Amino acid sequence: MAETTPLRIWQISDTHCYAEDSSRLIWSPLAVYPNQSLNRVLSYLAAQSGHALVVSGDLAQEEVAATYQRLNSLLDCFPSPVYVLPGNHDTPALMQLELTSQNVHFVQQVQLGSWQLLFLDSSRPLHSEGYLSTAQLQALETRLKQLPVDQHVLLFLHHHPLTIGSPWMDRMGLQQAEQFWEITTAFPQVKAVAFGHIHAEFVGAVTNQQGNKIAVYGTPATCVQLTHDETRLGFKHTQPGWREFLLYTDGQLATSVHYLPS
Repeated sequence: MAETTPLRIWQISDTHCYAEDSSRLIWSPLAVYPNQSLNRVLSYLAAQSGHALVVSGDLAQEEVAATYQRLNSLLDCFPSPVYVLPGNHDTPALMQLELTSQNVHFVQQVQLGSWQLLFLDSSRPLHSEGYLSTAQLQALETRLKQLPVDQHVLLFLHHHPLTIGSPWMDRMGLQQAEQFWEITTAFPQVKAVAFGHIHAEFVGAVTNQQGNKIAVYGTPATCVQLTHDETRLGFKHTQPGWREFLLYTDGQLATSVHYLPS
């Protein structure tokens, strides 16, 4: 592992927020108050030293302007830059309109030292599954071609680009996974791909065209965690979770998942 101090990046996902902090998550039999869970995670992380926070989709459960306004106020005071991308529960146009804080960034790419963080919008209106258009895939390939060979890539999207062994959830994964991997495995700069959507931890890998591994990580939700060993939706626990990445200048990374008590 490189000796230099790494970048610390936090990924949270599936916040499923409402306009009101008192709102309970409508589809969970477990008592979950998404805004309150998110606020607890943000408060915990704010007390630590980090370089960026990535919110990887499904920011809203109630897709109205007031929800994104509340999210904007929660994220505005976070001490590190915040990068957001949409999930299937989001309305990207409302995100653009209402997430106005100078600390909240709805962008496709950012460079942090020797690392490039890439953000893909895999949402599609009125669809639960992930979708990347031909234009999006071509744009991804173009961006990767433009990167210097000494830059390293951590790519974020909402939907899972690998199957996770869940009959019901895998139907809602990225539909263009084959095309996605055909592009990303051609570039040795791509070190890892991280997603949300599944409300659970996941670790996998894909071999690139140079014979090296691209790590693939699923990150738990800040609201409720789900089970994936059943043929239908199952609920695990309500502990808010997140993933931490330590990114080193030589392209190596370390990652860990953390939870707060319910």
